[in-house]
Parts: sequence; structure tokens; C-alpha cells
Amino acid sequence: MPPDSSLATPTAAATTAIPLQPGPLSAPTAKRPRLYILDGLRLLAALAVLSWHYAGIERDPAVWGGKAGTYMPTLHRVANYGWVGVELFFLISGFVICMSSWGRPLGSFVSSRITRLFPAYWFSVLFLAAVAFAVHVPWNKDLLKGSYSNVITNLTMVQEGTGGMDVDGVYWTLWIELRFYILFGLMAIGGVTYRKVLSFCCGWLLLALLASATGWQVLDGLFFPRYAPFFIAGVALYLLHRYGGNLLVWGLIGFCWMQAQNQLRFIVADYYWQKVSYNVAFALVTLAFLVMIGVAVGWFDRIQWKWLVSAGALTYPLYLVHEQLGWQVIRHFHSRYNAYALVGVLTVSMLVFAWLIHRLVERPVAAALRRGLARAFDDVRAIGSQERAERRRQA
Repeated sequence: MPPDSSLATPTAAATTAIPLQPGPLSAPTAKRPRLYILDGLRLLAALAVLSWHYAGIERDPAVWGGKAGTYMPTLHRVANYGWVGVELFFLISGFVICMSSWGRPLGSFVSSRITRLFPAYWFSVLFLAAVAFAVHVPWNKDLLKGSYSNVITNLTMVQEGTGGMDVDGVYWTLWIELRFYILFGLMAIGGVTYRKVLSFCCGWLLLALLASATGWQVLDGLFFPRYAPFFIAGVALYLLHRYGGNLLVWGLIGFCWMQAQNQLRFIVADYYWQKVSYNVAFALVTLAFLVMIGVAVGWFDRIQWKWLVSAGALTYPLYLVHEQLGWQVIRHFHSRYNAYALVGVLTVSMLVFAWLIHRLVERPVAAALRRGLARAFDDVRAIGSQERAERRRQA
């Protein structure tokens, strides 16, 4: 769930007319303020997921004895729906990926995704695996079966699609995000335009519906209908933000919301072991759509709190490392300390750890990766030019 950290929005006013034949667009001259609200929403979504894992979930008897609601009845009632933060993440991701790709060459888009996704992820995989091997904690019983081979597979981020086991359970969302980036990157070949993006959204939605209706595993793997409406809506919301609304864009957003609530029935059903109300989940997902519509049309443009940039930077590393480490702390100390105090201290500690990962790992490794990828793409262009020149000489 790592939307781009570069959230400055080079967009025209929301009422800008849509060109009849839009081509590849560079940044419009009239800029809107940076969307600091997205940084805040990302952190809110991460904290919601954290609350679900620390105070909501009651499946694992080793965490609060499977009775989080007994230890923290008030917090549990709220945290019981913290998993909806994932759906908010996917909405934000669709919006931000479309925004960050506009006016950029494909190589730049690929580089930005690699440098955003992998540095903190590689650290979290190696760190959590080292802890698991060192102290033999029981969080992933299948992790040790594959030994180092499974850990190496996790470093690719495609273990979900190749039969590997996640080193940490939260990684399942990264496989979904990764497929979204691939689909969007294929669409972005040759440049991102209004018409291409709108066609992409409609085509993907149609294929996702077909996958859902037929149950074909290949289509399901490619177009993941359970979560596709959230990403597609996020992309459409960026079109709304950049160019203003029309019947096509509003209709696409509305249809995605209707499909999202339909898929939400199956998501809620996945929590059969937990007392989760579809009506509450429906209200929260609808609220997420409304908030993102507000972002798109400028309701939150006045929020210019620069500290939100730093807060948003904690989101990805916090998401990656909070679950299993936090569960180990809860297992060992839940009988000794007040539950609310323990969760509070644990949350602050994880935020500090996330900041250290961001400063000491994510930023320097991403910078090195960015330089290496820039040289690699320069090589690709130079060699391509040489090959074309050679073909012309031979012709």
C-alpha cells in the first residue's frame, strides 16, 4: 500500500475544459496547492490497520488470548473495522499513481515505483526474518519450512503469485498493488492522456466484472475484481481533480462505488470468525469515497500543514513492520500492563521505528536505486539509438 510520496499536484483548476483530442500533457500552468490531505489520509489508513491488528482482531489466541474486546472494549469496537483502512489505501493509490505518472516518461514511472516500493520492503523482510530465525517466534509456522529460500522469494515481492509464504501477513496487499502498477504501466506506454486513462478505467472495470462473473482464475489473477473498483475509482477521481467532472467521470466513480459495496459483501464474509457488520463497513467505505471526492474537488485544499509530509512518509514502513513485531510484544506483556497503555506505547514505538527506517534505510537506498536506474535507462536509450543507426547504415 505505498502510494507515491510525491503528492504535489500540478493540476489546472477543477473547471478546466477538457480538450477534445487530449494528447500527452505536461504540467498545466495553473497549479493547485499540494494535496497535503493525502499524506494525512495515508497515515490515518495505516493507523486504522494497526488498530485492527492490535485491538480489533480476535482470531489469534496468542494475542490478548483471543479476547481483545475483553481487555479494551471501547477501543475494540472502533478497531474492529480498522481493516477498512486497506480499502482507503487502494482509493488513494489509484489517485496518486495517476497523478504522479502524468507528463512523465514510462522509465520515470517505473523508476519511481521501484524506488518507492522496495527499499523499506527489503529491510522489513530481512529484519523480520532475522528475528523469526533468531528467537523462533511462532508468527508464521510455514516461514521456517522454506528456510532462507522463502525469505529470498519474499524479496521479489511476488511470493503471493508464486506459491511462497509471506514473511509478514500484511504483505498480501503489496501483491495487489504491484499488479495495479503493472496494469497502469502498460497503459502508460507512449504517454498518459485523458482519453487513454478513461478508456483504461472502463476496460479494466469491464474485465474485472467478467472475471467476477465467470470465476476464471486467469482473469481473476490479472484483474482482481474484489479490489479493482477501489483503484479504478481512485484513478477516475484524479481525472475529476485534474479536469473537472462530466457524466462519464461521475458515472464511472458512481459505478465503482456500487461495485465496491457489492465486493464488500465478500470481503466482510472473509471475516466470518469475527463479528463484523456489513452495514458499518458499507458506511465506512462510502465515507472513504466521499472524502476522496472531497479531495478531488478541492474541499481540503486549505489544509497546508507541512508536517503532514513527514507523517505521510512514515506510512509505508509503519505498515510493513507493525503487525508481527507488535503481536510479539502483546504476547509477552499483555498480562503485565494495562491494555490501553500497552497499545499506546507500542503504537508510538512503531512510529519511531518507522521514522528510523525512513531516514536511515528508505531515503539513502532509494536515492542509490534512483541513480542506478537512471544510468540503466540511459544505457537502454543509447544502445537503442546505436541499433537504429546500425540498421539505417545496413539499409
